[in-house]
Amino acid sequence: MVSARVRMRHLALASVVLLAVGCATTGKSKLQTTSSGPEQRFNMVGAGIQTSALIAKTGAQGPEINVGRYDDGKTIRGTVNGKTIDMSVTGTHAQGIWGSGPINLDVDETGDQLKMTGLVAGRPSTWTASQEAIQGTIGFCAFDLRRQGETYVGSRSCAGGVSPVTVTFPTTILEWQPINVGILMALLMSTP
Repeated sequence: MVSARVRMRHLALASVVLLAVGCATTGKSKLQTTSSGPEQRFNMVGAGIQTSALIAKTGAQGPEINVGRYDDGKTIRGTVNGKTIDMSVTGTHAQGIWGSGPINLDVDETGDQLKMTGLVAGRPSTWTASQEAIQGTIGFCAFDLRRQGETYVGSRSCAGGVSPVTVTFPTTILEWQPINVGILMALLMSTP
């Protein structure tokens, strides 16, 4: 069982990601979040793209995602973009299968940011997330986002052109452990 102190640390890290998306959270959070009302949604909107998912402690559901978070985040299963996802989580490492290929991810909590590295959508990926920025490569896409109020705003480059994009995270993501937050970002932000 995870101690209350460890759980609080994980919540603080997840909140950093959420802070960039919305409402003010504690100074220890790693993401910006928003509380846009009863529907707690992740949203990514840009030139020609819109990705949305309702985020709850038990999983994420949206037009392109139906993922369950089981055993307090130790297992992630479901479908994303029509492909089956089945991942096992141990500490700060996750691995499994997404569609017909492997997916693995490691999360490192460094200072006020989360650093994610691994193989996403068959591609080497490295990115960071903090209250101030999300930067790096996630699968097929590269991001350079800066916090602007309750959202992250900047550019996204996927297999060709660069386009503007806005990303928001709901406060409900604070219930997810940092490795689970990294997995969610990988699943929702890695494909064109």
